[in-house]
Amino acid sequence: MKKMGIIIIVCILVCIAGGSFLAIHLIRNVEVSETSISNVRPVNYEKTEAFTSVQLDLTSMDVKIEKSSENAISYRLQDAKKQKLEYSVDQGVLTVKETISDKHFVGHDDNEVILYTTNDSLTVNGNLVAGDVEIQNVALKDSRVTSVSGDISIENGSLNNCSFITTSGDIEFDGQLTGDNTLETTSGDVSVENISNVSVTASTTSGDIEIKEEELTGSVTRVLGSNNATLTLNTTSGDIEIN
Repeated sequence: MKKMGIIIIVCILVCIAGGSFLAIHLIRNVEVSETSISNVRPVNYEKTEAFTSVQLDLTSMDVKIEKSSENAISYRLQDAKKQKLEYSVDQGVLTVKETISDKHFVGHDDNEVILYTTNDSLTVNGNLVAGDVEIQNVALKDSRVTSVSGDISIENGSLNNCSFITTSGDIEFDGQLTGDNTLETTSGDVSVENISNVSVTASTTSGDIEIKEEELTGSVTRVLGSNNATLTLNTTSGDIEIN
């Protein structure tokens, strides 16, 4: 019996020791993994001079623009050896340009640049290839942004003489309108909410159009409230929804 008790105690001690070793091994692996990720995708943050206009030239990166208490830029590069991001402010224009040295480079979801502005209103122009556009709490005027394979989202903002165009992405807009504006996609959906006092022209080739629960097809024009602004919505193979 004593021998049996000793054997049991030894087995328990061995299990405890083995578990502790495994836990330490896992923790070290997690730390190494996090360090590796940090080295591969570093986060950079830098304050900038005030700017009223943005010029974008991005290949693989998503871009976000949001209202903040300071003017700044932050970005995360997927591979600093193959990517380079240059930015500068000159006479109120913030220029952001991405260059890639490897033609086989494929972008990642964490590959993004965020612009922080103290201004309530901006002019934003530029082109993206494989990136999304997200703009929050900022009024936009005289702007034109295109993306080849990205979504475009404008939340709690306003458009004044603006065009946002994407080839294979969705477009979402929530806000107010003045002037003449266009939201256009080839193979995506268009969703617009909380708009008023605007003349809307919506057209789709192989999709449905819904304007405040009225279901339509083809090309239609509706005046919502008064005719103080215009909004043109186009998609080839997607739906259009206006609420």
